[in-house]
Amino acid sequence: MSTSATEPAGLIYIISDLHLGGEAADGQRGFRLCTHEAELAAFIDALTAISQPAVELVINGDIVDFLAERTGDEDHPWSAFHFPQSHALDRLNAIIKRSAPVFHALARFLAQPHHRLVILPGNHDLELNLPAVRHRLREAVGGAIDSADYEFILDGKAYRPGNDVLIEHGNRVDQMNFADYKAIGGLCELLTQGKAVRPQFEFDPPAGSKLVAQVMNRIKSKYSFIDLLKPEVEAAFPVILALEPGRRGELGRIALMLYEGKHRYGEQQQRRTGMGTISALESLPAAAKAPPIDPLGDILERTVGRRDFAKPPAGGHDGAVREIALIDKARSLWSLLSGKRDETFEDRLFDLRDALLAFQGQNCFDRSQETLAEYRDEAQTLARHPVRHVVFGHTHLAKHVTLEGGGQYFNSGTWADLLELPRKILDPNRALLPLADLEAFVRDMVAGNFASYDMVRPTYVRIAQDAAGNSLTAKLCDYKPGTPVL
Repeated sequence: MSTSATEPAGLIYIISDLHLGGEAADGQRGFRLCTHEAELAAFIDALTAISQPAVELVINGDIVDFLAERTGDEDHPWSAFHFPQSHALDRLNAIIKRSAPVFHALARFLAQPHHRLVILPGNHDLELNLPAVRHRLREAVGGAIDSADYEFILDGKAYRPGNDVLIEHGNRVDQMNFADYKAIGGLCELLTQGKAVRPQFEFDPPAGSKLVAQVMNRIKSKYSFIDLLKPEVEAAFPVILALEPGRRGELGRIALMLYEGKHRYGEQQQRRTGMGTISALESLPAAAKAPPIDPLGDILERTVGRRDFAKPPAGGHDGAVREIALIDKARSLWSLLSGKRDETFEDRLFDLRDALLAFQGQNCFDRSQETLAEYRDEAQTLARHPVRHVVFGHTHLAKHVTLEGGGQYFNSGTWADLLELPRKILDPNRALLPLADLEAFVRDMVAGNFASYDMVRPTYVRIAQDAAGNSLTAKLCDYKPGTPVL
């Protein structure tokens, strides 16, 4: 990384994955991922106080979390994509009201001279692309129409401030959460023309969004730690199955959606490559061309190495959409912990431990290495002259990794809460793991006792540039209230 004594002409601050949204319940976190909005507003105010040089704040995806917002329909309380757009607009207004201190802080920031705000949508706030919703967001942060001080990045494009920096949310690399922005663009075109949107032109959200809306949100009231685990990848499947084997039918349908989505993913990547966008995928994976007979089994084999992980309940499972049967409930980890132990208790605990290992390995929180190869590989692909600094978000895991050729890969992390698993239960050697330690951890999770595991590590990337748009310094920083941000 180059350094220079030259005074910077501009400072770029990059944050991501704020996840504003979700209602609290009885003083508890409820469905909120971000429980530290006061600190976030204080950080924004610290940037507002910088009078010179020019300051640009980039919010790199998932500023709000529509997946944490209820629909208001008791029969269908969650949605993978709130539509019609009036529904999405209602959800955004609710978030703005609930998180008013943050939006007021953004408005104060933008009101200062030589301050600029750039917002990229992520996979939890895809509704922001809708015209009326996008317009309301601009109003909420005080962005003037046609002002150079405010920009919203459409169509899944990367943002290029200066000459050598590339910023994008990162869900493009994640096959679970890849969004078809061409379809969103077509939908928005119909909306701006005032035309009716027939069902075939509605947006089909990513498989990851469907997983959250159709499965994860339903069990969060029982296992509230489920969405504090990051990175957000297919490892959610074995965790859910270890907790609730009766969900196998639902997860099987989501897995099939994922494999079907991989075909669209490959087509989109090839289209982007043909248009000149750099892509790590040059061809469609064979697995995307021909889904296996048991797509869920394939996911489980790749994540925990076992195709038969969390076998279906005795008596079979017809795979139909329905409430969990009594036999399924009896097999839940909740029931095992609350009632009489049976012969499956120890195996079920170890099943959950194996599933958690798929989420967080020993080096998951090591900032100097990217344990998710697809993100590092894509950053390496993007770091071509003149790009030297590539910044992603999405995974919630802050990173600063040196790439081959001298480029730098950053992940700006998150301002949402995270759950770090105890090292002692991540040891892959079962023989060395005291069952009592594992059981204590699981009981804490079921009871919602996160005090010993929950962590908040708000981070940001700070880049100083000269007047020509060349980076002088770039670094990953931790935010602590009262500490300087310059």
